[in-house]
Amino acid sequence: MRLEERIAKLKVQMKELKSIEAQLNESPDKQVSLTDPDARSMMTRGTGIVGYNVQTAVDTMHHLIVAHEVTNVGSDRDQLSSMAVSTTMRSSMTLRQMNTSARLERC
Repeated sequence: MRLEERIAKLKVQMKELKSIEAQLNESPDKQVSLTDPDARSMMTRGTGIVGYNVQTAVDTMHHLIVAHEVTNVGSDRDQLSSMAVSTTMRSSMTLRQMNTSARLERC
């Protein structure tokens, strides 16, 4: 490859990096994921991983998910109470109420 071509490629890369730097500076938590804009770095067991933490509650009798929550927090410690409340509320609903609630959540 000739020197001029290498320089041209480097200039293109520099423009791309400047664009990413602008996104980083505009981001409130100073993080940018190049593959998923909503994913964030989470501390788990002393290391960081970019992704999501998903909590689910399952009705063991019917094997159906009755509640779920997606967060960017690496620790599950604070998730149990909100899942318990959500599951308790949903378990006391009738099937008609659940269908209505599901339709409203999709909107």
